Amino acid sequence: MGVPIAMLFPILLILLIIGSAVLKSPKVKGFLGELSVRIILKKLKKEEFEVLHNIMLEKDGKTTQIDHVIIGRTGIFVVETKNYKGWIFGSEHSKFWTQTIFKSKKRFQNPIHQNYGHIKFLEHHLQDYSGPFFSIVAFSKRGTLKKIDIISEDIHVVHSQQLPRVINSKTVVGMSTDSVHRVAEMIRNANCMNKELAKKHVQTIKQERKIKDDKLEQNMCPKCDNELIEKSGKNGKFTSCSQYPKCRYTI
Repeated sequence: MGVPIAMLFPILLILLIIGSAVLKSPKVKGFLGELSVRIILKKLKKEEFEVLHNIMLEKDGKTTQIDHVIIGRTGIFVVETKNYKGWIFGSEHSKFWTQTIFKSKKRFQNPIHQNYGHIKFLEHHLQDYSGPFFSIVAFSKRGTLKKIDIISEDIHVVHSQQLPRVINSKTVVGMSTDSVHRVAEMIRNANCMNKELAKKHVQTIKQERKIKDDKLEQNMCPKCDNELIEKSGKNGKFTSCSQYPKCRYTI
């Protein structure tokens, strides 16, 4: 005997709700964003580029996780993926960027600064490499890059689909094909990604975030532990560290 439709409907409804919740989770959205970039990077010519994914590097007891590293004869491209929706506003030197969805605004860490940290870890492990590093922040189609101010020629903020075009646009050759493979192998050897270390990396990030939030609740500057005070500026009231200009932390 088949299952009555009346009994199947609530089961299907529950599955749809669960599936929707899973797809909305930051972890799943991040995974899907990185997966789409992997597919897009397959458009690069295999004979010209080495493409590495999900690299974790360690330095001085600290770790960093890099979404994608592309090594070519024109340099090393370090890609940070963002699967944010809404309008995205930011500039190269600002500490935070803004995500706007209708009337809701949320700030997030400047991904260019985040990628700069990734490049510093790579430099630590590639001390014999003297070529250029190109920082690329790749947003998915879900996000609209409304106003992004970039000055440096080695920094790009684009949609994921534009990655092959940006990478292929660099034409100054500084490495041989053998050097490309050698650098890629050095990064593979330095990669320390494993479940235990990845878990520790996430725990460290959560712990640092909690410490920062606790300090903010106590009206303490997360950078120097001094008091936060309210000030007035040309754009209205804001909160900043009482030790300005020694400490430039601002909310």
